[in-house]
Amino acid sequence: MSTVQNKSTRHDFLNVVTLGKLNTHSNPMAEIAIVKVGLTTAGLRTFSTLIQWELSTLAKVLGTTERTLLCNKDKPLNKQISENAIEVARLSNFGTAYFGSIDNWNTWLYTPNIQFDNQPARAIMNSIRGRELIRRVISGLQHGFTA
Repeated sequence: MSTVQNKSTRHDFLNVVTLGKLNTHSNPMAEIAIVKVGLTTAGLRTFSTLIQWELSTLAKVLGTTERTLLCNKDKPLNKQISENAIEVARLSNFGTAYFGSIDNWNTWLYTPNIQFDNQPARAIMNSIRGRELIRRVISGLQHGFTA
């Protein structure tokens, strides 16, 4: 797919990871109910392809293994992995909206940043605090703060 296509297409990654059960405008109680039941890996594999991440990268960010994402096709994932997936999808919506494309979002995620002790953002994306910090840094960029 070309970069032009990538830039012009807006995705609701929350809708992708939940296989259409949630979107960015969903009620928080619906999100809680989905997490309680657990996501399946089908939406996560689609998200991985769409966001151009290796499945192993997504697994690491979610706090699981690639094997879990490959083998448990119909079995719901546990609450923690499901919650992480929803948070990563929300953060990716936020990041791609700010950076304008999946390519630009990925470039930023893989670039060392002084805000993250000269690590790339992807290195801290596997924790709640890391995802909060990433969101805070992007919010700062939106408001013109650079350091």
